[in-house]
Amino acid sequence: MKKLAFCVAAAIVVMASPGYAAPLLFNFSGPSGTAVFQLDSNPTPDFSQTFIGSDQFSFKDVAGTFGGVAGTASTISFGNGIFASLSINAANLGFTQFNAPTLFTGSPANPTFLTGSFTLINPFFGNGQLTISPIAAAVPEPATWAMMIMGMGAIGFAVRRRQKVVTSVSYAS
Repeated sequence: MKKLAFCVAAAIVVMASPGYAAPLLFNFSGPSGTAVFQLDSNPTPDFSQTFIGSDQFSFKDVAGTFGGVAGTASTISFGNGIFASLSINAANLGFTQFNAPTLFTGSPANPTFLTGSFTLINPFFGNGQLTISPIAAAVPEPATWAMMIMGMGAIGFAVRRRQKVVTSVSYAS
């Protein structure tokens, strides 16, 4: 029985995989229009660089709604220092570029986005507002399902294999 329990535990550990980065919803509104798109909280950028203490990274072909129309942004870039905090190049929105507080932590090759509401500044065209919020996962990951099913099976197996206890009562005469 101990060997079986060990094998079940080993199978659960092997089947369990780390979770993926949580998806984030980016909702932008500004003088040039609106943009709504999703990226992972800890994504792998298509392009990244560090230049004179400033960081920048970009994503290509990001699906979303730009200027009220579903489409694809050719480039979405994030940066700090001398680089713009947010740049979006998409049809129906044009080229939008704003400065703000830094919207991420980590290196440009391995960024992690911050969540919250940010006021973005463009001294020539007016300010914009960006909200970055997590999207709640509706369905557990496959590894979670596998662990739940194996756990229920192990409990059922243990209950079925349990030996019956016979109790006898004797009275003193």
